[in-house]
Amino acid sequence: MPNNDFISNILEIKDLIITNVESTPENICISFKLERRDHICPNCGAITNKVHDYRKSIIKDTPILGKNVLLFYSKRRYHCDCCGKHFLENFTLLPKHCRITNRLNFLAINMLNQTLNVSSVARYLGISSSSIFRRLNDVKFPKPSILPHVLSIDEFKGNANGEKFQAILTDPKNHKIFDILPSRTQYKLKDYLLNFKNRKDVRYFIMDINYVYREIAETFFPNATIVIDRFHVVRYVTWALENVRKRIQKEMLPFKRKYFKRSRRILLSHYHKLSAENKQALEVMLTQSNDLAIAYHLKELFYDFMDSPDRNVAYKRLRKFILATQASELKEFNATLTMLANWSKYILNAFDCPYSNGFTEGTNNKIKVIKRNAYGFRNFENFRNRILMTSI
Repeated sequence: MPNNDFISNILEIKDLIITNVESTPENICISFKLERRDHICPNCGAITNKVHDYRKSIIKDTPILGKNVLLFYSKRRYHCDCCGKHFLENFTLLPKHCRITNRLNFLAINMLNQTLNVSSVARYLGISSSSIFRRLNDVKFPKPSILPHVLSIDEFKGNANGEKFQAILTDPKNHKIFDILPSRTQYKLKDYLLNFKNRKDVRYFIMDINYVYREIAETFFPNATIVIDRFHVVRYVTWALENVRKRIQKEMLPFKRKYFKRSRRILLSHYHKLSAENKQALEVMLTQSNDLAIAYHLKELFYDFMDSPDRNVAYKRLRKFILATQASELKEFNATLTMLANWSKYILNAFDCPYSNGFTEGTNNKIKVIKRNAYGFRNFENFRNRILMTSI
């Protein structure tokens, strides 16, 4: 097979005539032209094979062997005898008025499906960041028209378009991002959800502890079970235990204070997961303070509640925890009791719901990486496109 055919297959260009190939440490330069053939005049539709002149064009293509590929294209301009117009020959690899091939544009967009920033992609491909942003603007993600049966909501700190927080909607059942909203405010969420016709089809609405989200769910999703992701509730108990520990520490001598601070992980761990050595250290810590021992016992009761196999068992264990907490009279647990008084109904719903906010939280972590790598986004549409591209 001729060398031209090998290179033509690599470049995926038909009727390629290679005139020169040069290689430098940074670039592979391929000079070529296409075979001469009949063309249809775009002005009058007549067929012509008359060449008017040749024009040189340098085209950037996808890298090969870690080197930039530059195509030196000698393109023909044909002349139409019928209407006297001149026009360029057809070249499907290159968009009109562009110097970057379609596949290089597609490669850049595909690399943005990861958490890479635009600058690093541009450097790797040997093109400008502005070129990538122009192609990014061509990628459109219209607003969805149908709500999923399971809808999860959360917010994240985006700092885009002057708004500190943006909202994310996901479909935990299918592990997909549903949409990204420019604001988490109540009126913005209502405006967004108002036009959906299938709001009654939503069966589960999963959220964090947030009065705005609860009101949204009660207003727009009458048939949905509101679920508080139970793992977000644990922090109230761990905060309370930590506050008891800090209070006890302040009354101790410096060397004991350092020991307690370094051993906080032992206090927050499940008792059955501790090694024999750590269990012994825990016993020493709990003998130092009756309040700390009570707080640790309450934490273990709450962990037992979290491990409940179903709603009935969870209800009984939660009642046991609440009664024990009320009897302890530890002021650090007052916030936990208040939270449970307001939200226990929705927390218990989580034990009957097979879905959680886990996928949403994982997506939020990826969003943080995208934002950090890009040093932030001022334009919300660019930010939304980057996030939605990661779910393709």
